[in-house]
Amino acid sequence: MAQQADGSRQSFTTESSASGPPPAPSRAPVPPPRPGISLSAPPPIEAVVRPPGPAVLSRSLWIASFIAGVAVVVTGFLARDSHFERLKGVIAGMVPDGGTEAVEGATAVVFLGSLAMVALVVAMEAVLLAIVFKRRTWARWTLVPVVLLHAVVTVITADFLIAPGSEGIPAIGLLAAQYILAAAGLVLLFLPSTTTWLVSERKRAP
Repeated sequence: MAQQADGSRQSFTTESSASGPPPAPSRAPVPPPRPGISLSAPPPIEAVVRPPGPAVLSRSLWIASFIAGVAVVVTGFLARDSHFERLKGVIAGMVPDGGTEAVEGATAVVFLGSLAMVALVVAMEAVLLAIVFKRRTWARWTLVPVVLLHAVVTVITADFLIAPGSEGIPAIGLLAAQYILAAAGLVLLFLPSTTTWLVSERKRAP
């Protein structure tokens, strides 16, 4: 407060700015960096090629053959007591000097070995069929000797797994159906349409 010449007092009011210096102009947000240019295009989505009709029919025949083979093994194992008694007489006639324990042991080996051979053939064919339907042509050719082996196994095991008379008719039917279905399924895998479907995978591969 200052005093003037006439004695009056004059008050000075000093305005103080509450705000500081003016804000700086806001900057626009920086855009994210652009991705680099790729010289390689992304791989195209591969279309699923459906197997032709003969291949589908072949798979159905093979599956039916597997079911028949499993039925041979299961029914034979369930009737093992009657098979054991029958095979004991056969093996005792082949080895007259063998003791009781030796005959029983040989009977078990022959009978269970026959079931194991049938099951092994089914497993081998099932694995190779799965590989064929992954469009691997070599598996189709590998099935040829396996089916020939299947025929040999059928002939060998028929004497041990089929009971004489009418009791053996179901086992004969199952063994015959197993082999006939497998052979028919193999033939269908070599038809031209199936071959074209299998070979197209090899042509498409880089």
